[in-house]
Amino acid sequence: MKKNLWKKRSQRALRRPSLRFSPYAWGKLLYLRDRGETEIGGFGLASADDPLWIHDILTVRQQTTVVTVAFDDAAVADLFDELVDQGLKPEQFGRVWIHTHPGNCPLPSSVDEATFRRVFGRTDWSVMAIVARNDASYARLSFHVGPGGALEIPVRVDYGQSFAGTDVAAWEQEY
Repeated sequence: MKKNLWKKRSQRALRRPSLRFSPYAWGKLLYLRDRGETEIGGFGLASADDPLWIHDILTVRQQTTVVTVAFDDAAVADLFDELVDQGLKPEQFGRVWIHTHPGNCPLPSSVDEATFRRVFGRTDWSVMAIVARNDASYARLSFHVGPGGALEIPVRVDYGQSFAGTDVAAWEQEY
């Protein structure tokens, strides 16, 4: 009986979504976060078959302060047009909003919440992710179909995929 209960819990845990970053995307995000004293924002570029696996961070012209990020609308439109022309779908680049907080708190501010509702409230699903200076992170998956809802999801770096600098053969030999 206990074994079956554990198995069911394990299967549920495997199905729980998480926002996963490639080491490259995570490194880029942390670099951008630490480069200045203001917030910085962008979009997560996801794989076609896994919209919560982010392999790059896309930025556009923006005005930033220690508490706000304002994207240049024309720059966002140009980026989205360019990505569609490359054959990407909006779900791959226009659903995961990522930004930093220059302090130690990754929780969304009232401005973050208002922006997320205004910009992403009409999409079928979207994610707001925030990374603070102390590497604390926050992510929430929201969906706007049926009754709608939201779920806070974990953020992690995913080393399970190849990334720039991967040399499995050399690592295996060293091991």
